[in-house]
Amino acid sequence: MRQAVVYTETIIHSAPEAFAADAPYQIALVEFADGQRQLVRILGTHVHIGDTVLEADASPEQTYPLFTRKPQ
Repeated sequence: MRQAVVYTETIIHSAPEAFAADAPYQIALVEFADGQRQLVRILGTHVHIGDTVLEADASPEQTYPLFTRKPQ
């Protein structure tokens, strides 16, 4: 399970048509230990800059990475 730190985040209120039913939802730019950054969708509890997140299990047809807040 990959772990990363939230670099920045935002909440999408006005989503593209394909994701309109999911709005509002949170996305974040996360940074991995090796310095790489990736834009991901956040599931569950909202995260803040500096929070640690973990990659969530996703179905094979999932086209974007899903992460959740790491339990305290």
